[in-house]
Amino acid sequence: MAIRDTIRKIPVGYGLWLPAIIIGADQLSKWGATRLFDLPMNICAINPMIRTAGHHYEVSPILDLSMLCNPGISWGLMQGDSPIKRWALLAVAVIMVIVLYNAMASARDWFSRLSLSLVIGGAIGNAIDRALFGAVTDFLDASDIGFYYVFNIADAAITVGIVGLVVTMLRDMLAERRSARQRADK
Repeated sequence: MAIRDTIRKIPVGYGLWLPAIIIGADQLSKWGATRLFDLPMNICAINPMIRTAGHHYEVSPILDLSMLCNPGISWGLMQGDSPIKRWALLAVAVIMVIVLYNAMASARDWFSRLSLSLVIGGAIGNAIDRALFGAVTDFLDASDIGFYYVFNIADAAITVGIVGLVVTMLRDMLAERRSARQRADK
């Protein structure tokens, strides 16, 4: 019963449609990047050590496209390609999505739900790559402006969502402090 109640509390737009749009955009963009570089979609399963040599396009002064397979987590953390780590990271992603959906069920405002949706969609987008190919396909490269990580749409969604959650937490802390001061002044 508790699971049904939790699911009923999650708004369809934030719980289903927005994550689905992020997942679709992420997977479509990864497919497009592999086509641009004339590589198979499963390049990370075939050659997880592929780097940008020969797989780099200058797009603008800010953003380039560079093919990279990331066996770690966002921004290249926890690198390594052991099967145990692959499945452990996938399990952590699944657990994280479940926890985030539970948080969404109790979220009180649209900004919190939006932020959680971004993290959920990004986590699922990268989990699909990890499950199918053992590594995440990254291709967005902003090194021309000093950001030396290659990332993808899912990574960007996760990052924006986490920033939104931090803003929400700070906003709620400030509101609670104001409320406590007002109660103390009475």
